[in-house]
Amino acid sequence: MQISPETYPIADFLKWHRDRELILDPDFQRGSVWRDSAKSFLIDSILRGMPVPKILFRTRIDRTTMQIVREVVDGQQRLRAIIAFAENKLPLGHRSQELAGLTYADLSDGDQDNFLAYKLTTEQLINATNEDVLEIFSRINSYTVPVNGPELRHARYDSDFKWSVVESVRNMVDLWRLGVLTDRERVRMLDAALVAEMYGFVMRGVMDGGSVQIDKLYEMTRDAFPNREYVESVTRDVAHFMATELLPDLSDGPLTGSPNVLMLFAAIAQVRYGLPAGRLEAPELEAPEGALTDLNQVKDNLKTLNDLLEAEEASPGWAAFWSASKSTTQRIASRRVRLPVFLRALGPEPINP
Repeated sequence: MQISPETYPIADFLKWHRDRELILDPDFQRGSVWRDSAKSFLIDSILRGMPVPKILFRTRIDRTTMQIVREVVDGQQRLRAIIAFAENKLPLGHRSQELAGLTYADLSDGDQDNFLAYKLTTEQLINATNEDVLEIFSRINSYTVPVNGPELRHARYDSDFKWSVVESVRNMVDLWRLGVLTDRERVRMLDAALVAEMYGFVMRGVMDGGSVQIDKLYEMTRDAFPNREYVESVTRDVAHFMATELLPDLSDGPLTGSPNVLMLFAAIAQVRYGLPAGRLEAPELEAPEGALTDLNQVKDNLKTLNDLLEAEEASPGWAAFWSASKSTTQRIASRRVRLPVFLRALGPEPINP
């Protein structure tokens, strides 16, 4: 077996498909499983010149037809989407913004040319046996990092809620720049999990956190996402306010870690918009009079909390807050202690350590 890396324009793949020189479903492949939204998202990436994963196919010669045949080993779903779009069977979804609803025939001449000329990176397996292909599958799987909760949710759900979370993650660049999550954590989609919890606060109030609870949120919005515009607006407004007004001077400190950002988000959302009660009692959601009226004092208060959390031991009078911040912060017991402190920090009076 020989392996040959090559790049080919999409036009070549379309010709091979027409000439029956491209086999999308050899014995070792599964059938089409992608939903239209996933297919549309791939086409949108291509039209915008974004990179897409490489295609792996086995090349052999058909002695009967005397033609070169290419059997797709990895990339079948991508090629099916490309072919469907080229045959005007796949309109672009609403996430394509100005291109939403368009098929290939609706594109401008320039966009059609760019689509056909877009080069797909491939690896050709020349003279590979079925055993060779299965060995390659085994090796690819052995290199793959097991998916975590956010990645599994992204793969499992194809809902307005999921795609709204994805769009909000992109919208919150200013917040991510503060070091709320590491680049490695963002690659593993922990930013989507954080945004989903923010959505949950706006929709249901402060509840227990963690992967199981986020799964339930995705499940309950599988078929419908009520009040989507309101949830998006509140979440993005509060995130932008935190990132641009309150947290820049605390970048990479403990207060800009995701558990504390989440509680600060809940406190600000409660003051600005009001949250459902969730699992908290009314006194635990009460904000001081004049909250968020003196931003300089709020910044000083947040600096005080940051210093408290940096300390190796709790300051007198702050043991409960310090301990709750060091324990399992996803539990409602921790949030019940911490949220009132963040609400108090938004007030016009100094909080004293």
